[in-house]
Amino acid sequence: MNAGPAVRLLVTGIGGAVGSGLANALAAAPPWAEVVGVFSGERSRDAFWERSSEAVRTRIRPVVRDLADGPATLSLAGELGPAGRTLVVHAAANVSWTASLEGARRGNVEVTRNVAELARALGGDTRFVYVSSAYTAVEGWEYRNTYEATKAEAERLLRSDYGDLRPVVFSCSLVVGHSRTGAISRFHGIYPLLGLIDRYEPPLLPGGRDRRIDIVPVDWVAAELAALLSRLAHGGGPEADVVASSGQSAPRLEELVAGAVAALNRARAHAERPPVREVTLVPFRRWEFLRRSLDAWQVRGIPMPPKAFLDRLIGVYRPYFEDDRVLPPTGTVRPCPPWTEFLEPAVGYWFARQPVRGGGALVRTGGVG
Repeated sequence: MNAGPAVRLLVTGIGGAVGSGLANALAAAPPWAEVVGVFSGERSRDAFWERSSEAVRTRIRPVVRDLADGPATLSLAGELGPAGRTLVVHAAANVSWTASLEGARRGNVEVTRNVAELARALGGDTRFVYVSSAYTAVEGWEYRNTYEATKAEAERLLRSDYGDLRPVVFSCSLVVGHSRTGAISRFHGIYPLLGLIDRYEPPLLPGGRDRRIDIVPVDWVAAELAALLSRLAHGGGPEADVVASSGQSAPRLEELVAGAVAALNRARAHAERPPVREVTLVPFRRWEFLRRSLDAWQVRGIPMPPKAFLDRLIGVYRPYFEDDRVLPPTGTVRPCPPWTEFLEPAVGYWFARQPVRGGGALVRTGGVG
């Protein structure tokens, strides 16, 4: 009788930023577990396969499953077969900061319940590792959007209803590209802000200059998650939650914008494009006065993005530009690298993948994923 692998990692959301980073980290290390990657559909699986290295493709056993479908998710238990120890790593999520409450709950709470039921059905020595956000907490928190609220709700669900799975929470802050190459599979978080500056070159933006924007490179996040999984797999005992954030070493908004503009201009110079102008940050009260004045006086000499587009984007970012609450780093093996080292490759990688075109663009923003 086939006893199956000694250790299995079942990773949902493996095609996302954190999931892809974890796949790369596991492929770069000596194999210590079978890795099953769950994809939401064949298109996402094929896209992941196309951009992945041979080492990743060799190590990952792909399965396609709609995790919003409870019975279909549960059926994976029979399809996978036995394993000595299983770690279910739930990284799939609806990371949109603008999702409706219904949509966010469906993607972040109901899907988490379905995956927890799968973990329970696997039986044996199975543990649940929940990938969450350092920008939220289960108590003492005023949620800034439906993403934060539903990620916390899912964590409360795991604590209250699935204690037998001994859940461990791995939280990270805003993920950007690889600390050396800048590579990342999804452009969420700060990337729409880069798009705004690159495309429209606004001279002014609103925000608290001294508010810290906690960003972390995806390879460091993946390494910390892989280290946690290794400890759980080989130790088997209780393990404290991990928060992969940069804490007080995070850049202030003023530093982040200035650094992004400088990195963007170096990338533009390499592409023989003119530089963008410096961006001045102004308080939100002053920003609102200036916007009303520009509209009332019909000023045309100051280049600004279309009003609806700009208002939507600023509305999404405003909670973070005014309120920089984030969980402090806890349980990491090593501190986050300095942001001054990884911002430039992150900007350069993003810039190299942008089409040169005019006009507006639909912007998606989101947390980790």
